[in-house]
Amino acid sequence: MNVYRRAKELEPDLIRWRRHIHQHPEGGLDQPETAAFVSRTLEGFGLEPRQLGGGVVALVQGKRPGKTLLLRADMDALFLEEESGLPFASQCPGLNHACGHDMHTAMLLGAAKLLAEQREELQGCVKLCFQPAEEIAAGAARMIEAGVMEYPHVDAVMGLHMAIATGLPTGTVAASPGVTLASNDMFRIDVTGRGSHGARPETAIDPINILCHIHSLLQTINSREVAPRETVVLTIGQIAAGSTPNSIPREGFLRGTLRTLRTEDRQLVKRRLVEIAEKTAEALGGKARVTFQAGMPPLVNDSAMTREMKSYLREILPPDRVAEMPTRMGSEDFARMTEMVPGVFLFLSGGSTAEGYTVGSHDPKVIFNEAALPAGAAAHAHCAIRWLEQHAGQQEE
Repeated sequence: MNVYRRAKELEPDLIRWRRHIHQHPEGGLDQPETAAFVSRTLEGFGLEPRQLGGGVVALVQGKRPGKTLLLRADMDALFLEEESGLPFASQCPGLNHACGHDMHTAMLLGAAKLLAEQREELQGCVKLCFQPAEEIAAGAARMIEAGVMEYPHVDAVMGLHMAIATGLPTGTVAASPGVTLASNDMFRIDVTGRGSHGARPETAIDPINILCHIHSLLQTINSREVAPRETVVLTIGQIAAGSTPNSIPREGFLRGTLRTLRTEDRQLVKRRLVEIAEKTAEALGGKARVTFQAGMPPLVNDSAMTREMKSYLREILPPDRVAEMPTRMGSEDFARMTEMVPGVFLFLSGGSTAEGYTVGSHDPKVIFNEAALPAGAAAHAHCAIRWLEQHAGQQEE
């Protein structure tokens, strides 16, 4: 069977599934309605899905023994009002699939159907993983804890994410070996001082003043403590204190994100962030407490597996539709899985700037080109078939 041609035949189904999910987004730790829809759809292919760690898992077991490859799609939406103007826009106020996870889920459903149709020839097992809570960096860890990497044991993993408003034409699949996405540590710094009337600052310990000094000093980590050739992003996205213009508050806080490409830089910046916050507050008479609220490692594509999967992609896509993807400073909790076994994370263009797709992901106005759906479904299915075929005779390591 020509996998891409068959995926094109499924395009109406892919679009229908995607639009249903897009209209009914769910966020946070659980997506019960999305999970139920995914389960019903998989059952229609003759598969036996089960709920696991807030997500859905199903096996496509071949008739011949072999290894197990996990294919993962995330299902959750962003807590963001939609402004796309699409006729199938979100029907849930404050929730929006502005990162393309509706596309991811629909494409993995398409791959499930393609694989189910070829299970007689499959050499090994494909584990389909529909994951919740990627946007809050909690879903992968939760599913791993629930056992998604076992029963059967997973030998390798592959994921796919939409790329939008890039120079890549719709339907182009891109990946590069090595570090692909950055680590991500969300942090909060709570500062406690002493409140007072705004006319008597000498009687106060001003937390706003402390927060401003901490903010300024944190920027010196990049400029003076990390080698210029390394990439580190430390962004403060929120700072808050006080409620009136003529009072000095007792406390305040700031929140931010830290992203690095190397584990040693991540450890250094986290340590220095705590030291700077605590010592600066102490020097100005107050106290600071640093809390890291979520964290994940860099996402590293296994070099050999990346080259291998791209060779399989060239079997079904034109040569100019398989490309390189430079390292990005975004993050993905799929890195939890690539920490455990060899893996590869692909990017699929859902519209280039030359094609008129100029709004990026996480924007209320973003629109993804549904013409990319067959390429994503085919990429999942064909790479899985070929990888299992290639590795069927290998002994367990």
